[in-house]
Amino acid sequence: MDFKQLEYFVRVAEHGSFSRAAAALGLGQPFLSRQIRQLEVDLRKALFHRHGRGIVLTDAGEQFLLFARSVLQQLDAATQVLSRSETEITGRVVIGMPPSLGRVLTVPLVRAFSERFPLARLTIVEALSMTLYERLISDKLDAALMYDPAVSTLTEIEPLVREPLCLILRKTEAGQESRPLAFSHLAEHRLIFPSEPHPLRMLVEAEAARQGIVLDIAFEIDGVEAIVALVDKGFGAAVVPYNLVRAGMPGTDLCICPLIEPVVGGVIGLVTHSRRPPTLLTAKTVDLLRQTAAETLVGSESAP
Repeated sequence: MDFKQLEYFVRVAEHGSFSRAAAALGLGQPFLSRQIRQLEVDLRKALFHRHGRGIVLTDAGEQFLLFARSVLQQLDAATQVLSRSETEITGRVVIGMPPSLGRVLTVPLVRAFSERFPLARLTIVEALSMTLYERLISDKLDAALMYDPAVSTLTEIEPLVREPLCLILRKTEAGQESRPLAFSHLAEHRLIFPSEPHPLRMLVEAEAARQGIVLDIAFEIDGVEAIVALVDKGFGAAVVPYNLVRAGMPGTDLCICPLIEPVVGGVIGLVTHSRRPPTLLTAKTVDLLRQTAAETLVGSESAP
C-alpha cells in the first residue's frame, strides 16, 4: 500500500466510477482498476461492490475512506509545513458562524487572513448553530463558531467566552436612555424571537421558566437584521447577544439594555471535526479565528 493508491481509492469513491476517476486523474482505466484491486488484496477486504450500473462502497470501503482521507490530509499538511512559509500557503478554508457573530467578526477575520495568507482563499458561511453543526459533520465546513454547541463524539469543542444578552427596544418605550434591566422586566414587553429551537430562545425561555415568568412572544423571525428592523419600527422588543449591538445601532432609535439579575448568556464555542485532521491552512486559520474572537468579542466572563 502506498499514498498514491490511497489517492486513487479516494478519487474512485468520490466519483463513483472507475472511468470518471481515471479521466480526472489522467490515468488509464485498466491501470486504475489494477491499483484498486491490489489495494483490496493488501487489505484482504473488498472496498467496492461492482455491478453493471457502476460501483458502490462496501461497509469496509466506507470505513477505509475515512482513514484514507485522514492520511492524505495529514500528508498534505506535513508537506506544506516543510515546504512553505505562511505567505506561500495556498488552498481554501471554510469557516461558519452565526449571523450575530458574523456582523462583528467577519471584517477583522478577513483582514487578518488576507495579510497572513495572501495566496489562500477564505469562505465564511453564516447560519444558525444547528445548521453549522450539520455542515461541519458532513465536511462542508472546516471549523465553526456556535452558541452552546452540543457535545458529540464527532466534534471537538473549545469554549471561548460566555456572551451576555441584552434587551433592545425603542427609546420611546424604554422611557429613558439605555440602562441595565432585571431579567424579569421581559414580562412587560411584546417580544420578537427567532423560532424554536434557536439557542438564544431556548436559553431565555429556560431562565423565564425558572423564574416563573410568562413571555409574550408576538412574532417569530429567523433573521437578525429583520428583528432589529422590526424593533426599530415599534413592533416589539427583542433579546439579542451583546456583541451584536455593543457598538451601537447606527440609523436606529433603540435603547440597549443589558439583562441582569441574573446575567444570562450563552457560551460561544469553537468547534472542529474530531475525526478529520486539519490541513495546515485550516489549523492556522482556526488559530487566527481564536485570536480574532479573543480581541473582538466581549463576554461576561471566560467560558468554563
